[in-house]
Amino acid sequence: MDRKRRASIAVLAVLIGAAGGAARANGNEEQAVRSVVERFADAWNRHDMDAFARLFAEDADFVNVVGIRWVGRPAIREAHAATHATIFKESRLTIEQTDVRFLDPDVAVARSRWTLVGHTARDGQPGAPRTGFLTNVLVQRDGRWEIAVSQNTDIVSRP
Repeated sequence: MDRKRRASIAVLAVLIGAAGGAARANGNEEQAVRSVVERFADAWNRHDMDAFARLFAEDADFVNVVGIRWVGRPAIREAHAATHATIFKESRLTIEQTDVRFLDPDVAVARSRWTLVGHTARDGQPGAPRTGFLTNVLVQRDGRWEIAVSQNTDIVSRP
């Protein structure tokens, strides 16, 4: 099965909440997936968008917290480089918890709760701390885990 098809199946399984039949992976594979999430935060905090982009598959798909979608590693890199030169240039991302679920031995979902501080609000003032969830679908290719699909979601308080 090709990588795009596996990623599509993984996204579908996440969306419909597939339960029960998830594949079990060994601890080394789970740690390898967690390492990608850790490197995501590390690259963000160093504002190294080249390292950030290398975490993604060449044809990756990323949807940010306001619903803007970028397709392809170059587009993901370019968009994040632009925001890290402006509103996120002083930001600090902390991954607080990551749950990993294997849908297949070479397809995993990592859902992480995060906090963000040090960013700039639209009015140019310091932004209030934010929290959210980052859902990454990762595929293993040539022994390397990479992000195929990423969805970032702010947690907003209800009035």
